[in-house]
Amino acid sequence: MRHLLIFLFLLITYIPQISAQTNAEIKALQKEQQNLKKQIADSERLLMSTKNDVKSQLNNLMLIEARIGEQQRYIKGVERIVKDLRKNIQVHEKEINRLTAELNHCKIQYQRAVLYMFRNKITQSTWKFVLAAEDYRTMYRRMRYVTEFSKYQRIQGEIIQEKEKEVRQEKEALNKKKRQQEALLKEGKKVNEELKNQQAERKTMVNKLKKKQKQINTTLAQQKKKNQQLNQRIEQAIQKEIEAAEKRRKEAERLAKQKNNKNQQKAEKLKEDVAAQNKLAATFEANKGKFSAPITGGYVISGHFGKYKVQDLKNVELDNKGINLTGKRGAKARSIFEGRVSNIFVLGGLYNVIISHGKYITVYCNLSKVSVKQGQTVKTHQTLGTVASDENGNATLQFQIRMGKQKLNPQLWLMH
Repeated sequence: MRHLLIFLFLLITYIPQISAQTNAEIKALQKEQQNLKKQIADSERLLMSTKNDVKSQLNNLMLIEARIGEQQRYIKGVERIVKDLRKNIQVHEKEINRLTAELNHCKIQYQRAVLYMFRNKITQSTWKFVLAAEDYRTMYRRMRYVTEFSKYQRIQGEIIQEKEKEVRQEKEALNKKKRQQEALLKEGKKVNEELKNQQAERKTMVNKLKKKQKQINTTLAQQKKKNQQLNQRIEQAIQKEIEAAEKRRKEAERLAKQKNNKNQQKAEKLKEDVAAQNKLAATFEANKGKFSAPITGGYVISGHFGKYKVQDLKNVELDNKGINLTGKRGAKARSIFEGRVSNIFVLGGLYNVIISHGKYITVYCNLSKVSVKQGQTVKTHQTLGTVASDENGNATLQFQIRMGKQKLNPQLWLMH
């Protein structure tokens, strides 16, 4: 009886933890989906050009492709959540079956106990049963038996109540997951229809552009020339920054070898500056994939990193040293991390800001005006200036990340 009571106590106090990790993963995916849903809504507010010139239509094509990419990511996210929810639903169903079986077993045990007491008339004549013992030892055993049996009944009743509560909770959790699944499938179906419309719109746009191949080539050649000029200026500024950093390092080493107190103090200061820059670079690197977007408000990535061809358009290859982020009129460029404004230059009437983060450098191009000065220290998310708007009211920021002279893919560094 004692071992049975211990077993019953352990049984009543045990509450199974149902797929805690899966639930956490689902919540994380749902949060990601909410952010992506907001981004899709923001991108739909970006204005499409009504002009028929090649440049405007290519910009429209980039916006459509960005929307298609977001919608495809959203649908894939829905599929992942639905898959996890199905697994979670199966776990809940198995748990309900297990708890129901345990509940039925407990009820049978309780019924047997009540029936046993009724047949032996223990409840009506407890003391008579105890006092009818032949000696004190037997009387003690009977008293202990009656006490333990009473505890057994009480615990059985508590177990039944607890199991009924667990079954109710599991059924509520199961119904909640099923409602989430139904809502997601409905939402996924809606976005899938929007995706088909966007793909049809893209096809129409591509067919129009196919008839203007010569104009496309001219427009791309002009854009390529502008990009080359921009990147040449960026690389010159970065080279200057690299040379200045190396000069400071060598000067610190040279002064450290001299015994002059004044030089020693200067050497220590230069050494501290170099150490601070190295620490800043290490912190920058540690935040890879966690940086907020360098543009305020809703946006779409309308230009990707590296060389890539535009699908279905002949001889249309784009080469981007960073990424393009298109937002609404009035969008601000902001620093993704603390650093120092190492250079500001104007090209084609537009401002470009370069910020040093130790060995890492971020570049913010296509600004109509700036709110920082060269040499100024900036904080994370500090506004650098206003992104220039086109004739449709859209503002496109060209953003780059460099490690020395090496060009890095900004999408890998930004938070999605």
